[in-house]
Parts: sequence; structure tokens; C-alpha cells
Amino acid sequence: MTLVNVSSALKKDEIRKLLEEQTGPSYKFVKMKTAIEQQFEVTGDEGIKDIASYTKKLITSTPWGKVLMLRVLIEGQAFTGGKV
Repeated sequence: MTLVNVSSALKKDEIRKLLEEQTGPSYKFVKMKTAIEQQFEVTGDEGIKDIASYTKKLITSTPWGKVLMLRVLIEGQAFTGGKV
């Protein structure tokens, strides 16, 4: 189980719906951490090397996701612009 935080000012409802519809790995909405940051509990992610990058690719694979400015981090990860 991993906690993933997704930050985006736009399309929050669509992002939540997209992630909650996933089955492998599965995402469960936990809470809104801030006005733009949602937290999800991810299960079944053991085979995925970088769940933050995987989650971002899911979102950016949608037609509207390609134009969003968003940030996806693992809970506790500080954004430094480098690898986890």
C-alpha cells in the first residue's frame, strides 16, 4: 500500500473518477490535503517500480490530461525535481 498525492487546480473530479476506476493497481480516495491536492491509497502496486510516474501517465494519457499542469508525489516525498 502506497499513499499518492495528486495536485491539480483543474479537473479534480475527473482525476478522482479516473483513478478510482482503475483495478490494477487500485486507487481509493483518502482526502483532500489542500484545495488542489488529493490523496489516494494505492493497493496492488507491488510490481510497479515508480507509482508516482505510473499515476501521472494514467492522467496524461487522457485527452484533457495532456494539457494539465499537475504534480504527483508519493506521500512524504519532497519535490526536488530529481528521482525518488
